Amino acid sequence: MASAQTYVVRRVDRGPTKGFADLHISKAAMPGEKIRLWFATLTNPDCSSAGTMTTQVVDTPHHGVVDISYDKVYPNFVAPNPRVICDKQKVDGVQAFYTPAADFHGHDKVVLQNATSEGRVRRVVVDVDVR
Repeated sequence: MASAQTYVVRRVDRGPTKGFADLHISKAAMPGEKIRLWFATLTNPDCSSAGTMTTQVVDTPHHGVVDISYDKVYPNFVAPNPRVICDKQKVDGVQAFYTPAADFHGHDKVVLQNATSEGRVRRVVVDVDVR
């Protein structure tokens, strides 16, 4: 017989939990080398999935390609969040990867949109410096 579990969740204010939010990221890449731009999880304190997410490319890069994959990923929670225990195992998530053209050097930009079943939509703007 399974016993009931109680979780204490402390909120760390990182912006609105619902609605629209913008996230700006800067990355560096080498020509022709694939990098991970961004990832997200929607995870319960017991490390199970807390819902669904969809991610799409809103603005494509001019000098490379973006791949989005729905995979198991290692999350990156920070204490005192009780989900920090999930950092030791892979959970359901989504990742966006960017591969610049092999002959490109300079600035590129990718805009993603991530929507969750909780009603949160994030616009993720990623500036990439390719050297």
